[in-house]
Formats: sequence, structure tokens, C-alpha cells
Amino acid sequence: MSVPVHKHIIQAEAHNSLLCALLVMLCTAAASCDDPSGPTAGKSQARIDVDWSGCGGYVPSGMTIMIHHDTSGENTRIIDNDITSATLNMSPGRHWATVFNLTEDEFDNIRFRGLDSPETAEAYAREYAGSRWHDRPLASDSYVACQPERLAADTILTAEVKTLPDGTQPEIKTIGTLHPQLLTYTLHLSVSIENISSLRATRGAVSGLASARRLSGDTSDSHGATVTQLIESDCWTCSRTSASSDLGVIKGDIRCFGLPAGHKGLPDENIFELQLLLADGKTVLRHDIPIGHLIKTSAPLPDRPANDIYLELHLDSALPPTGEDAGGGVDVWFSDWDDYEDFNMPI
Repeated sequence: MSVPVHKHIIQAEAHNSLLCALLVMLCTAAASCDDPSGPTAGKSQARIDVDWSGCGGYVPSGMTIMIHHDTSGENTRIIDNDITSATLNMSPGRHWATVFNLTEDEFDNIRFRGLDSPETAEAYAREYAGSRWHDRPLASDSYVACQPERLAADTILTAEVKTLPDGTQPEIKTIGTLHPQLLTYTLHLSVSIENISSLRATRGAVSGLASARRLSGDTSDSHGATVTQLIESDCWTCSRTSASSDLGVIKGDIRCFGLPAGHKGLPDENIFELQLLLADGKTVLRHDIPIGHLIKTSAPLPDRPANDIYLELHLDSALPPTGEDAGGGVDVWFSDWDDYEDFNMPI
């Protein structure tokens, strides 16, 4: 026995089937647009390798690759946890390829600009406005900056991407290898001091450093801007260097973008401001030391990466002695820094 079906039910089912088919087609189209590695008419798949061995042992957890067509300016960006290579869907011709570790949003102290072109793509240090003891530089083209995280990047012009005359996809070939290098430097400061037991805490600042680096690896003029970066009191260590005397050394590190473009190596281009809190917890000695002629990148050694900068200084004047019960120490923050004794110390 046949069961009668109302014509309105048949029309509704047909309508729903049509909607489902349209939905599947739309999802398929959207997926193909969102996938830069999927086959597309008029484009070919090509591979770009990435070699991170030049980053001093640093291996990122992910990477960003930006592709800019050499003539049309067409650009593509991919983010991938596979840091060894990327296969992309690319138009015929040559392309500029740029890679950097992680993604834009994963950096707290680095910002990016000019990413629409390989010639202008650069990273710059974010301004730091939280210092309780160091004022903003008077010069309009300088500011106090946060210490940038570790950043590595490279830019190359790839080999030509080709398509077959019949429109079929050719074999996937490698069109270039990116070799990222660290764009950030670590400045290691070491200061020898006599009467080290008179020292309670240390803080410092270095001015005249680069505010940005191009992702191509070149130094950036950044419109002439330079930055001052702080080494707070909890970033210093203190130790004696002699068992028979009260000679010791304080050490502090700062990560930066190195020296700015056009740096001439003149003493006053970089000033190291060193503040020493004595064991009485009140007296602070300040030394403004010109170091522009002393900052140099070290030669690559097994224990000294090429992106490390070492600066070793010695205070000509010993710290004044303090009472035996005053006690010494370092890595302690005190709020009563109010008895300042400012002077310039030549080196």
C-alpha cells in the first residue's frame, strides 16, 4: 500500500537539499581561498626551505613567512609550526620571501611596520613608560624602550616560479632557502669596583641604541630615532674578584637592536648611566660614562656568539667606606633613593 505524500513536504525537502548543496559549495570555495598552499588555476606550488642553524642554537616554535611578487606586488602570508619549510601556491615569476620567528602577536616588546613591502618591513622596540627613576629623554627623536625579545629574520629573492603551457601543475620544486640570523644583540656590561662591600644595589641605563632593525637584516635609520634601555636593580649581579682585597665586579645584561645606522663610534654617541646605592641605603653615586667608542661586536667564538657585545669598565674611584654594620649586597630594590651625588666620571 502506497503512503500519500503531500506536495508541500516534497517541495520543502527539495528546497533543503538545494540549500545544503549551496552550503557545501560555499565552504569548499572558502577553504580553497584560505589555503595558500592549495592548487589554484594559473599558479604553481613551490617550496621554500628555512635553515635556522645561524641563530646560535635558538630554535623557534613557529614562523611567519611573507611572500611578495617581484613585479605585481601580490603578497601572501602564512604562519606555520613547521619551521623547516613551506609549500605555497605562487604566481609565475620571482618573489621576495621574508621569514621571522613566531608571529606578530607573540611579541610583547616588539612591534612591526612596513610589512606590505620587503624594502620597508622592520621591527622596532616598544616604548617603555613604567620607569620610576629614569625620565624620558629630552630629544624628540629618542625614547625609553622595552628590551626586545629574541628576533631572527631573513629576506631573499627566490628563483623563478613557472607554470606548464597546458595549465597542469609542475613538480613541486624548492625555489630558495632562507637563513635567518638574529637581529637582536645582548650587551654584557661588566664594571670593576673597589670597596665592593660598600655597595647595596645597582641600576643603569644605556642611551643611543638602535630603535629598530629591518627584517632584511640591515640596520634601520628609523627616521633617526634612538632609544635608551634600562637595566633595573634586579638585573645585576655582584661578586668579589679577590680574596685578599675588597675588589669586586658588577654585571648586567641588556638585549637591544644594536647600534643605529650611521654610528660613528664617538664617545658621546652612547652614554652609560650607572647608579650605585651604598650600604647605608640612602647615598647614591651616579656616573655618566661615555661609551660610544667602546661598544664593539665581538668576533664569533664558541662561548661568545657574534650577536653578543661585551663592555668591560673599571671605576677609577673606589666607593667610600661605610660602617661595619651597614652590610653590603645587590639585587635589592630600595625606594629611598633620595640622597643623590651626581658627577661625571671620565674613562
